[in-house]
Amino acid sequence: MELETGLWLSWWHDADWVVRGVLLLLVGLSVLSWTIIFAKLWELGGVLRRERRLARHLAAGQSAAGRSGDALSARLFAGVRQGQDSGAAPARSLLREHLEQAVAESRVGMESQLTLLASIGSSAPFIGLLGTVWGIMHALATLDGSHGLSIERVAGPVGEALVATAAGLFTAIPAVVAYNLLVRRLRRIGALVQGNGLRLLDRALQGSRSGDA
Repeated sequence: MELETGLWLSWWHDADWVVRGVLLLLVGLSVLSWTIIFAKLWELGGVLRRERRLARHLAAGQSAAGRSGDALSARLFAGVRQGQDSGAAPARSLLREHLEQAVAESRVGMESQLTLLASIGSSAPFIGLLGTVWGIMHALATLDGSHGLSIERVAGPVGEALVATAAGLFTAIPAVVAYNLLVRRLRRIGALVQGNGLRLLDRALQGSRSGDA
């Protein structure tokens, strides 16, 4: 028990500046990763709730006015319609093309910081591996042949290697899992936004034809 305590609690004292720098870098990346995760969950969760509410209203034959009017698809559709108010009424295909372009641009905006999250997930294990290799080299360097081999002499450097490995995995795994979940949610949002936008487009064109009649 005493050896295990020394292995996990005294490693910082025994570590050199390389291993300490690796650990501090991984801690910083982990904090950044969790900040991005919570921020994107909050952002995409709000978008998804509003789109689902608008989809229910449209399915029930209700208008997009009121609280569901702040949905992303409703705002994108309003922007497309506003840009096409002047001149002759455009064809449905042209409106749909502009709407799909607006949806794609909004998706690019929502994808911001996901690349950074993926980069953290892919690079953190290798950063931890750097600390692991350096810690093992440090452990081997203590076996210079001038002293007898003992577990106490290598416990500190081995502890450095183990902590660096664990820190790399603890940083990478949440980032990779969160990236995959956020990408999946983003795809669901994209489908909802495009579907709601097309429903709003069809409803607006039907109302326009009814008014002309």
